[in-house]
Amino acid sequence: MSELKIAVSRSCPDCFSTHRACVNIDESNYIDVAAIILSVSDVERGKLDEIDATGYDIPVFIATENEERVPAEYLPRISGVFEHCESRKEFYGRQLETAASHYETQLRPPFFRALVDYVNQGNSAFDCPGHQGGEFFRRHPAGNQFVEYFGEMLFRSDLCNADVAMGDLLIHEGAPCIAQQHAAKVFNADKTYFVLNGTSSSNKVVLNALLTPGDLVLFDRNNHKSNHHGALLQAGATPVYLETARNPYGFIGGIDAHCFEESYLRELIAEVAPQRAKEARPFRLAVIQLGTYDGTIYNARQVVDKIGHLCDYILFDSAWVGYEQFIPMMADCSPLLLDLNENDPGILVTQSVHKQQAGFSQTSQIHKKDSHIKGQQRYVPHKRMNNAFMMHASTSPFYPLFAALDINAKMHEGVSGRNMWMDCVVNGINARKLILDNCQHIRPFVPELVDGKPWQSYETAQIAVDLRFFQFVPGEHWHSFEGYAENQYFVDPCKLLLTTPGIDARNGEYEAFGVPATILANFLRENGVVPEKCDLNSILFLLTPAEDMAKLQQLVALLVRFEKLLESDAPLAEVLPSIYKQHEERYAGYTLRQLCQEMHDLYARHNVKQLQKEMFRKEHFPRVSMNPQEANYAYLRGEVELVRLPDAEGRIAAEGALPYPPGVLCVVPGEIWGGAVLRYFSALEEGINLLPGFAPELQGVYIEEHDGRKQVWCYVIKPRDAQSTLLKGEKL
Repeated sequence: MSELKIAVSRSCPDCFSTHRACVNIDESNYIDVAAIILSVSDVERGKLDEIDATGYDIPVFIATENEERVPAEYLPRISGVFEHCESRKEFYGRQLETAASHYETQLRPPFFRALVDYVNQGNSAFDCPGHQGGEFFRRHPAGNQFVEYFGEMLFRSDLCNADVAMGDLLIHEGAPCIAQQHAAKVFNADKTYFVLNGTSSSNKVVLNALLTPGDLVLFDRNNHKSNHHGALLQAGATPVYLETARNPYGFIGGIDAHCFEESYLRELIAEVAPQRAKEARPFRLAVIQLGTYDGTIYNARQVVDKIGHLCDYILFDSAWVGYEQFIPMMADCSPLLLDLNENDPGILVTQSVHKQQAGFSQTSQIHKKDSHIKGQQRYVPHKRMNNAFMMHASTSPFYPLFAALDINAKMHEGVSGRNMWMDCVVNGINARKLILDNCQHIRPFVPELVDGKPWQSYETAQIAVDLRFFQFVPGEHWHSFEGYAENQYFVDPCKLLLTTPGIDARNGEYEAFGVPATILANFLRENGVVPEKCDLNSILFLLTPAEDMAKLQQLVALLVRFEKLLESDAPLAEVLPSIYKQHEERYAGYTLRQLCQEMHDLYARHNVKQLQKEMFRKEHFPRVSMNPQEANYAYLRGEVELVRLPDAEGRIAAEGALPYPPGVLCVVPGEIWGGAVLRYFSALEEGINLLPGFAPELQGVYIEEHDGRKQVWCYVIKPRDAQSTLLKGEKL
């Protein structure tokens, strides 16, 4: 790890000594410096203000000469003054090094600091992991390449809990505990738990800590499959489903406004547990997506005010957000910034740090904000939460993952976190403006007009602090979502959502020609740009503080290029050479528009946008025949049979089925195959056969080839008489 440098102004006199490398203050972004030396003239031209604005708290010294005086108002903001004097250079150098070393040390948050110090000791390892600092790998040419690729320090940092010096990640002792306490402070939680195998596990920890068989869980039908696994299959709770919106482009929307009305919720309870419909607080837990995969953001204050008195706890699954409290205009949507009292629900928030924060893949965290209900029967104490935590945590944690979570908290601390996210918001706005100015067919998913003026006509600085530029105003055609109330939802400014041609925004109907977004996504991947996901006529790009305008301009340039290829009807072999080469016999002679038309016609023929919408509407929910946990147990006992999709109609699903992404179940174990869900998967099956190279990833169903055609198969529960026959046969 390189030693940090000293940033020095050219106008400073030579008044100190240092062994550290020095860089010109005007050429530094302050990321790799441990101290700064300014002249009085630098301070007067605003350089100190610029440094303070970073929020990095770097020590600043002012160098003077010829009896210069530093203006008194600046003295509280600096670490010292150096006077040009040859005899004091060494002395000032020691002051400088003390400040620089202190900054370097405090820059490293608790766990990462302990990890660096421990690795620097050079201990001889006779414990796990068996590669022991990478030395085992180095005994073979392949292993040596492995170490060389990742770098030795990664392997030296892969430690075991056999040495108690590093504390304990499972029972939260030592540096790991201090790191999580620091993260809780940064994110405004009472307690924070670092989780090393994704928010799928974080959700299960929370759900297994709260729910038991018979508990009612108010359940967002948009929930990620991990919530079904934890709440329904593992805990055996009884779901009360809330219907959610989809729009014609394929974007995932939020829960309908009417679903938050108490009278409606009590009607839903009466359908599944009539005896509990009049309880004062019937729900042990509500599980709500704070932000959907496609950037529909909830107002946490509204949610708590509407349903909080009916719930012991609310879990806000924030896998796709987590940065909202660092963006001023999004602050109201943050559940961790709420003022709560003893009558409010406990708040639990899970965040996928690896998605849009700064973390390695699989890094996640759980925030617990419930001190306001401590002492009440419904309160979940730390020991109970940690019992569930340890059930889902490995006893061999990967320390670099934990360190990444520690660093993420440090990066978000104070002004620097807000600065980074404001830069991200600004870059996202400017990218949308570039697309609006340069593209004719691909459009950003934002309002066309705000107060009668084009969205892009406003100053970026104004858009970046005003939610009006991102709100879903009920009834506006540009978003085509239904069932929303005023100020209920808005578009996440850090998700660059684009729509492709094929949908008439005025009525949500298919146009004669369209460009399914998967074709654009494949074109971008062919040209070195990787989108997060696409569906129907929508495509998503995640924005983080990692972005800069050069990267975003590259994306816009490719979008413009794609449009030109579309307008000229370029040969498919030129547009998508990889897919064309893999399936040349199928697409021989095809043009880009020809492929677009064929895929668009498939969607229109099956009215896929409507099927997708219906699957998440209460009127079209699959009928429940068994408790999800019971259906899962039947699957584990083998009381199932694998049938073709058409033969599944009217049968009980043994597995949850879904396309991935987004990982949202279309049918839940125990529900009956049929209706919109069956027709949706049938349309996907036709697409897999008609358009090779564009098959979606499907989970919970199986693609098998028979007679030259790919077929979708799924497990269904055997009829009771068949189960009885099976059991009798086994006894014999």
